[in-house]
Amino acid sequence: MLVYFQSVIAIAIGIVSSITDFKNKKIYNKNLIVAIILSVVIYLLFWKQIEIIYLKSFFINLFIGGIISFLFYYFKIWAAGDAKLFIVIIFMIPYEIYEVDTSNFFPSLYLLIIIFSVAFIYVFVETIYLWIKDKRKFENIKQLKIEKFLKMNFIVKYFMGYFIVLLINNISSKFFIGFKTNNEGLVLLLNMLILFLIYRIIKNTWNEVIITVLFVFLNVLYYIFCGFQFYSINIKMLALVFTILIFRSISEKYNYQEIKIEHLKPRMILSYSSVLSFFGSRVKGLPQNATENTDSRLTEEEVKSIKRWSKTKKGKETITIVRHMPFAPFILIGELIFFIAKLYM
Repeated sequence: MLVYFQSVIAIAIGIVSSITDFKNKKIYNKNLIVAIILSVVIYLLFWKQIEIIYLKSFFINLFIGGIISFLFYYFKIWAAGDAKLFIVIIFMIPYEIYEVDTSNFFPSLYLLIIIFSVAFIYVFVETIYLWIKDKRKFENIKQLKIEKFLKMNFIVKYFMGYFIVLLINNISSKFFIGFKTNNEGLVLLLNMLILFLIYRIIKNTWNEVIITVLFVFLNVLYYIFCGFQFYSINIKMLALVFTILIFRSISEKYNYQEIKIEHLKPRMILSYSSVLSFFGSRVKGLPQNATENTDSRLTEEEVKSIKRWSKTKKGKETITIVRHMPFAPFILIGELIFFIAKLYM
């Protein structure tokens, strides 16, 4: 009964969060707090059904889930509300439902994979649909190949990532073989996050070359002191990282929507070009953050300033925003699939 009650609460908060994410572009903390309180009450009422031997593993899984959620927020993979919602759902899932050994530190990875698989399928289908409708699609692809991919310095980035992952793989295979064997999915995910961090920090080609040479040297040192033993690294992981980067480059073209300024609302995100159009204006309070991520969501004061700007000589009637894609529905669908698979299959 414990698992079923917790699944009902988890699905309920997923539905509520999806509605508020669609309607207000926000997942409210008060709703999450209510869900946590209800979940704690259920745990207390059915405490006899809690397997004490899994208690430590439960909190380790929750802790790692919190770190992963924060890193996803840091890399702008999802918003803060999505991160908190995922943590809350992990809290509601009794550890025994995963049916794994306690040596698996992060079994919630299965839930995470389902969620992002659903999201990726949706984005892929939507991008293909919008690409088919795009009358300038072939021109855009040509421009993307010439300008985007050459600027990415694909080959340099690939080898930099390869030698970084090779060193991590060598060290983990030598000194943490038990952890790696029982947590291959978690190790793969951590490798991906490390690569995303490196690619985010190192953007200069010369610095990329230096980092590549440095990690080649570190790998050579490892082989000198620890002996040469080739551990095959997961090339699929590198391919996945670059597939995400390439697909993101294509799909981001369709992330924009032109709307009338009178329909502009708080928490919307302006495009880079829209923010640039404000430069030189004497209207006070106009937004200056052009990062196109959750950090640049409009405040109520900024919306009022933009509406004042639209009535000036240099103002316009329309403005381009970044299309909002609520992530809470993907989390909801993901947890539905997870609970159905675990409880009824």
